[in-house]
Amino acid sequence: MRFKLGAAIGFAAGYLAAVKAGDERRRQVDDAIHRVTENPRVRHVSDVVSRDAKRLGDAVEERLAKTADTVAESVAGTVEPGPSGGEASRPHGAQATKDATKSGAAH
Repeated sequence: MRFKLGAAIGFAAGYLAAVKAGDERRRQVDDAIHRVTENPRVRHVSDVVSRDAKRLGDAVEERLAKTADTVAESVAGTVEPGPSGGEASRPHGAQATKDATKSGAAH
């Protein structure tokens, strides 16, 4: 969280300095930004973060797909196919009990 706050403050301060500064100061700021972005250490960290973020995203996507499959199988297992092989021919669980009670079949 501190990094994000520091980055936001740094960005805002740099923006304000660049807006208020003359052409010479803007060139200095641009040169500083270029030196930072071309720094091998910064590039390495950026590459590592990008790679790890991709791996993390792939892992999350895989986990969500597995969870969705599990949920779909679970839901499909609770539905009885109707006479035509389509939707459920009768409700299950609490709804079935409620329907049976209304029709008098539960007595």
